[in-house]
Amino acid sequence: MESTTVPMQHFSTPDYLTLTYRSDLHFLVARWQRPVSGAETREGYQHILEAALLCQCPYWLLDGRRRTPADDETTNWGLNEFFPTLSTHLGQTVFMSQLLSPTYQMLTMDLPAFAEADANSDRTYFMRRFNDETSAVEWLQQAQQQL
Repeated sequence: MESTTVPMQHFSTPDYLTLTYRSDLHFLVARWQRPVSGAETREGYQHILEAALLCQCPYWLLDGRRRTPADDETTNWGLNEFFPTLSTHLGQTVFMSQLLSPTYQMLTMDLPAFAEADANSDRTYFMRRFNDETSAVEWLQQAQQQL
């Protein structure tokens, strides 16, 4: 009997997040479905990490076009506490391609926390922000080819 690979695996998540593993691309796709609170952001990222561990997938497409920017406390939590631990959990560098609305993307460009994270040569993850899905996917594919 020939084995078949399921190209997509869906995970159970709260109503504000959809989470799918695309085995054909080796991407974890997380789509925020609405504006979320800081607590929901933290909980959502825990769901993403759990799915990434199950799939052993360090390539994440994070679609935040439907959400609003995180507050300063949540942003600092992500950049300084959560994201730096990802490579320890997964045993490899994590690549996150954030898909944002143009307005949200512009806001991140003005936040010192993002500039500091991007400039940190000791970081164990890489994150880029895009406002079109094609560019976001291409960046993840390029990251896969470099390893």
